[in-house]
Amino acid sequence: MKRRTFNHHMGSASLLALAGAPLSVVRAQTDEARGPGGYPDRLVKLVVPYPAGGVVDVVMRAISEPVSGLMANRILVENRTGADGRIGLEAVAKSPADGYTLLSATPLIATGEHMMADMKGKAQEFVGVYGVAAPPAVFCVSPGLPVKTLKEFVALAASKPGEINVANPGSGSSNHLGQELLFDVTGIRVTNIAYKGQPPSLADIAQGHTHFGLLAQNLALPLIRSGKLRPLASNTSRRTRSLPDVPTVAEAGFPEVLVLPWYGIAAPARTPAAVVQFLSDRFAKALALPETRAKYEAMDAEILDLPAPRFQALIDSEFKRWGALIKKRGILAG
Repeated sequence: MKRRTFNHHMGSASLLALAGAPLSVVRAQTDEARGPGGYPDRLVKLVVPYPAGGVVDVVMRAISEPVSGLMANRILVENRTGADGRIGLEAVAKSPADGYTLLSATPLIATGEHMMADMKGKAQEFVGVYGVAAPPAVFCVSPGLPVKTLKEFVALAASKPGEINVANPGSGSSNHLGQELLFDVTGIRVTNIAYKGQPPSLADIAQGHTHFGLLAQNLALPLIRSGKLRPLASNTSRRTRSLPDVPTVAEAGFPEVLVLPWYGIAAPARTPAAVVQFLSDRFAKALALPETRAKYEAMDAEILDLPAPRFQALIDSEFKRWGALIKKRGILAG
């Protein structure tokens, strides 16, 4: 019998499919789909604090559907944008700690407190549930800019202090911090142009209104292939299958600039440990499915597969890592 997940809203077709199945099999299937106290007995909301179609949204939707198939009720993705991700983050922090409202966790959960007074202590208001994936990012320039390597870009920017416009997709995002790390290491001075997520910045870089950006590869790839963006270096530990001719940041001469753009799931801090564990297990099972892994492999993403304790440890380490750079660079949220 093909393995399926059922809930209390079974239709007639589902009931017929169970006819003749041993009661123990039926009970095992329904029990596996439910956690402590029958959780979840209604829809679970996953808040993505960035625009639909952006890299965070794409990563979360790639796993929300298969996870829904492993639980008694589905996960609904909701985009709550604004204020560099703070609106969605705050909405989840204020939600009941019952497992029915989850956060698409990005580096903002670890960096926000260092940049914004209104996020003091915010990292402690969440608990890590599961680390999903780290999609690759690539440093790109407008084709009109007379550079072909990352070193040439740095040299150009150094010769024109403040004249190079750089796309900032959201203060405290992994891509923003990756750019700031490059600028700090090289000492170049640029002008940041704020955008509400990455998608709006792509066209501006392609058209030359903005000159440079660290962009999610899956979003930039169509424009790279059409010649509307020029890739300089992949912010990855190894070259990606989609851009095999583009060097890594280490190969480009800047190994210290490597940044892991991690994305995962978090919940309000007082969420029962048993619910957190149930969710962590379900996400792990979903990520282990061949069709789910294929989605991330198509993005050239590094699969993290971090259960709750390890993902929380990553958040804690990132909190410490980025505090010094944010203070040094004077990075503030818009």
